[in-house]
Amino acid sequence: MTLPVAPDVETILDSCIETLREVVVPSVEGDWPLYCAELMAGSLEYAKHLLREDLDASRRAELRRALDEVREIVAEASVPEWSEALAEESPFVAASRLLVACQNSGGAAAEQVRAILHPVLYAQLDAEMIRTRGLFSAFARNMAGAK
Repeated sequence: MTLPVAPDVETILDSCIETLREVVVPSVEGDWPLYCAELMAGSLEYAKHLLREDLDASRRAELRRALDEVREIVAEASVPEWSEALAEESPFVAASRLLVACQNSGGAAAEQVRAILHPVLYAQLDAEMIRTRGLFSAFARNMAGAK
């Protein structure tokens, strides 16, 4: 039998998640099988988020804009290590290197760079934590017995 309209991927994932959470998880016995079932449900939820949007592209673009904001500060500060960090191709590597270099330097310029980059990176981290929330119940359950 074929459906007149094929279901979309998100609908299929929602069905699998619901089945795992409402049927499989409550009937599973044993800590390890329960952990695996919960981890599967959380992983499917995370996969839905990955299918919805190109996170890497949007995060890179957002971070590149923030790095563009700090270029003038870096040029005025005239710290070679900061300029070298900005030369990195990956905005994530550039931001990381720049923040480490600023950590090792005091002053207003370093504070300005941190004030621009930290909010962007923290917001991206917070968004990722929300997307992976479904995985944490499985991890928490599994770690509860660990000593």
